[in-house]
Formats: sequence, C-alpha cells, structure tokens
Amino acid sequence: MDRSTSTAGPPPSNKRRNILSPTRIQALNDDIMCSVFSFLDLVHLIRCTAVCKSWSGVIDKSKLLQILCCKQRGFLGGDFDLPTSSERTWKSKLRDLAISQHRSALHTGHVDIYQWKGHSDGIDRCKMKMGLILTGGSGKVLRLWSVERYKCLAEYSLPQTGSLIDFNFDESKVVGLVGNRICLWRRNERRSIFTSQSGQFPKSACMCYVDPEAVVGCEDGRARVFDMYGRKWSRIIKMHTGPITCLSLSDDQLLIGGSSFGHIALSDLSSDQQVATLKTNDFAGLFFLR
Repeated sequence: MDRSTSTAGPPPSNKRRNILSPTRIQALNDDIMCSVFSFLDLVHLIRCTAVCKSWSGVIDKSKLLQILCCKQRGFLGGDFDLPTSSERTWKSKLRDLAISQHRSALHTGHVDIYQWKGHSDGIDRCKMKMGLILTGGSGKVLRLWSVERYKCLAEYSLPQTGSLIDFNFDESKVVGLVGNRICLWRRNERRSIFTSQSGQFPKSACMCYVDPEAVVGCEDGRARVFDMYGRKWSRIIKMHTGPITCLSLSDDQLLIGGSSFGHIALSDLSSDQQVATLKTNDFAGLFFLR
C-alpha cells in the first residue's frame, strides 16, 4: 500500500503512556514536599528526616525543625537556646526526643492481649493469615484457629514418623513438611489426602509453596521442587554451598533462599537460573524470610 494513501493513523506516542505511568514521590518538588511536612508535628517531622536523604535535605533547607523547636522549646528543656546552639547539639537533642517519645508510646500505648491453650505439648510453629492461625508442635496434630472466636475450626493428623518442620495454608488446603515428606490436607478434612514417599531428599529445614509447586530447602544447599498436582519431585535447584535455612517464593516464581552462612540467593523458578547472590560479612545464619 502506498504510504500517502494509507488510512492507518500515526504510531502511538509515548505521551499518553507517560501520563498513565505512576508518579513517584521523587517527582514532587521541594516546595510541595515542604508544604506537606509543614502539617506535621515535631516528633513526626523528626522521623521523616530518617526516611531518606532527599527528605532530610528538604526539611533542613526549609528550617521547619528550627521553627518547631522554637515553638515547642519545653520539649527540649527550658535552658536550651536554639540560636546559640550548634547544629550538632540541637540535632542530638531532637534525636533523644524522638527516642524518648517512641519509648513512651510503647509503655503507655493501649494493647489487648488474648491467650488460650492450643496444644498440651507446646507450640513450635504457627502461621497467621485471613483471620486464622495454624499451629503445630511436637504432638501429631495441626490445629486451625479462628482469631475472632478463639475456637479450633479444624485438626489435621500428622504421620506417626517424622517431626513437623514447616507448614503453611491457604483457602483450600494445608501443606506441611514432616520429616522428609510433603503432606497435603484439604482444609475441611482431618486426614491427609497425600503424603510423599520418604527418603527422597536429605535433611531439610524449611518449606514454602505457591500453587502448583512446593519447594523444600535442604542441608546440601539445594532446593527440591515438588509438583503438588502431579505429586512428584520435578527438579533440583542449586542455591548455596551450605544448608538452606529459610525459603520464600513469590507469585512471579522468584525463589529466595537464606543459608546458614548468612547469604541470600535468588533463583528464577521458571528457568532454574540463579538471578543474584547477596553476601554479608556477618556469618550469622538466616532463619526467616518474608
């Protein structure tokens, strides 16, 4: 078709796309940020200075802290004179004030604490979501509780062999790692609907899942992937040289694993490729990821 007679419109411009894209906080100029900060009290303004360098710079430049300090000199002590004090001195005073206010809120804040007996032999692990708490211990049972009514809604029997290592749940099922087995329960049934064969992977310390796969972290530094619908182990992913101590799996299939050496590895579950490794000088082990 000749270009001059074409009825097709011009290619879409980037202008509309840019308009629809989300606006980041960094896009706001200093005057707007200063206007927002001016509505805060002294303690909240102090906390904002610790959020990032750009916020701290806006607050310092606007002299908002000095203005509020002059208005509320009683907070800093009657003998404190801002004009004659160095910047380091009055900022140190403000830091002490923020710590004192935070400590006071923790001591005087209103907190309701409810407790009830969940297991006669103690609770080693619990998971909370959707107004429900799933608990388990050394006994051979998991219990699902209502947070509002403090009532046991369901019990799930564990295999007689193997100790409870990890578990989680959703709207329809409960998934547990017992010894070296994966166990599945329907939320409305006491007995498990499936238990994998034992001895198919070395000693493990953690488990996570996102349908349709569950992932087990093992002491050899590898993560074993279990197909919950096909009910079979599908693949092995090398993550660390030492034991995997904690795992987290996102909805977009990014697997995050912590090791006993304090390292974190990120792997793409769709390709089994390692995306990144985070290392620290702290050799303390990691035991929880969120």
